[in-house]
Amino acid sequence: MNWTLVQLRAFVAVAELGTMSAAARALGYTPGAVSQHMATLRRVIGADLLVAAGRGFTLTEAGRTLLERARAVIAAEEQAAEAVRGQDFGRVGAVTLGVFGSASVVAFAAAASRLTGSGVQAREIDVEHMPEAVLAGRIDVGIGIDYPAAPIAPQRGLRVKRVHSEEFSVVAPAGQAPSHEELAGGTWILPPSRSLQGRAVRFAIAGLGFAARETHIITDTSVALAMVHSGLGYTLGTPVMMALAPGGLQLVDGTEAGGRHIVVISREEQADRPDITAVTDVLTEVFASGAGIR
Repeated sequence: MNWTLVQLRAFVAVAELGTMSAAARALGYTPGAVSQHMATLRRVIGADLLVAAGRGFTLTEAGRTLLERARAVIAAEEQAAEAVRGQDFGRVGAVTLGVFGSASVVAFAAAASRLTGSGVQAREIDVEHMPEAVLAGRIDVGIGIDYPAAPIAPQRGLRVKRVHSEEFSVVAPAGQAPSHEELAGGTWILPPSRSLQGRAVRFAIAGLGFAARETHIITDTSVALAMVHSGLGYTLGTPVMMALAPGGLQLVDGTEAGGRHIVVISREEQADRPDITAVTDVLTEVFASGAGIR
């Protein structure tokens, strides 16, 4: 059949992520481009692959038949490309590692110094889109976050390994020990409530016995910490997050609540590749050693 790898990748992304928009974000396409690829693939095959289900899609019988074979075709193409490039899997050579703010500070430099070879490349990815970026093949390995209070949805085809767990605590200027009343009545700098981090943080604050007065809604952790440093309010942080903090901030003792897990994400079909295994093992060692963690 006269289909293309681009069309198959678009189909696999839509099948795994459930919507055209999610597939477009993961692949770096526009939703219109994904829709066009899907329409062309449907014409080539001569059968419907997806049916509408609420705001997303489910697979038809033809779609389920194609999905596993499409994954195999994509994997075979990747293996062929690696062979042509002459990769030596006895050394770490061409692994793209997805990182986000604090992970890039804490983990990447320490991990890179422990890996043989110099081909491991960091790519910044929105941490909440890390699973989709791994599934789509934009990165080989991703450092992600899973929150017990707002867990990421399991996705077929991913292997997720927990490498570090930590609690949230109140972040305040050094030397301050705000009382419960001061925290309950103070201004707060929080991530958006629609994000996994935002939901987890709000659950954690509820565990402290009050509802935060949400004054500033900030996505970027380093910006939120800088605002705390400027006296604009409180936020929650973790030891890893504090790698982004300017001097003069502290995690307040006795305010631990909730928490998060740092995980390493890879595709199931590639997780046992020696170079992927080497990167995963080194990241596990880095977080276990506490390198760069306050």
